[in-house]
Amino acid sequence: MKTMRANVFKAVGKFGVAEVPRPRAGVGEAVLKITTTTICGTDLHIVRGEYPVKPNLVIGHEPVGVIEELGPGVTGYNVGDRVLVGAITPCGQCHACLSGHLSQCGQDSGYQAIGGWRLGNTINGAQAEYLLVPHAQANLAKIPDDLTDEQVVLLADIASTGFSGAESAGIRLGDTVAVFAQGPIGLCAAIGAKLMGAALVIGVDGDDARLKIARQLGADVVLNPKTTNVAEEIRRISGGGVDVAIEALGVQETFENALRCLRPGGTLSSLGVYSGKLQIPYEAFAAGIGDHRIVTTLCPGGKERMRRLIEMIRHHRVDLTPLITHRVSLDHIQEGYKIFGERLEGVLKVVVKP
Repeated sequence: MKTMRANVFKAVGKFGVAEVPRPRAGVGEAVLKITTTTICGTDLHIVRGEYPVKPNLVIGHEPVGVIEELGPGVTGYNVGDRVLVGAITPCGQCHACLSGHLSQCGQDSGYQAIGGWRLGNTINGAQAEYLLVPHAQANLAKIPDDLTDEQVVLLADIASTGFSGAESAGIRLGDTVAVFAQGPIGLCAAIGAKLMGAALVIGVDGDDARLKIARQLGADVVLNPKTTNVAEEIRRISGGGVDVAIEALGVQETFENALRCLRPGGTLSSLGVYSGKLQIPYEAFAAGIGDHRIVTTLCPGGKERMRRLIEMIRHHRVDLTPLITHRVSLDHIQEGYKIFGERLEGVLKVVVKP
């Protein structure tokens, strides 16, 4: 078989399943037969033209699959092994990787701040029957037999990203944390805050259905900005401001609100991908003298990150399966994009089964 079916981006607003060449593994690479993948918010940005990629690119970056082919130089794996691959695929050898910044892999090759995000961005992605994995030795994480695809697939991106928002913020035992936007990444950020030791987690979203899920997954308090002055209420609840605010949407309004609810010396951990102009109001930033800290994080990837997250699932510290609300086949992926993009039927995450 020399071709495969894949979801291909053609132009803004135009995408769909097409026959494309099936990949073959070169030196240091692997080919997976995809068993489970997802539709991500970033994929929506791509098809809407909000994030530019080249035409005829296969979209998708959250893959679980079975090793179909191993290229020369890849050791410790066998054809037939079931593996998870992170959305970020570091090489493990460049300056950024060796400095501990795996997400920014490739900077010394002239790449911009997309770093190691290659799948469905600079190379063909996972919404396909087969996927070529670059730098396979650094990126194939074996899945224990007692775990299902759906238990681990969200680790590739949204869980790793959400958890990293809490990690980068340096949350300490007893901290108060507000998480703005309770979509899949925001929900994972709230879970991550709890795992890091936060005593009080406040979830903020304009969708009551998502606030209900947030409560189920561990948020102690939920607030709807449509009915509440969120910054004022958070300052009241927390006694002057939260230690950490995590912004998981990527728009000016939530960024500002996150900044306005911080205590002096607090940290704003930004996970949103912003488009257009982002401004910091001087008064919300205490004119720069409030000892505030703003940190940004790109989804951590690589096989060791994935192994650690798999262990959290395996030992029942985290269960992400409630986030999976819809399942579609590759042939019905456009329906999945419609449901996800228009937030129909209480959707949180759509899984695709090629």
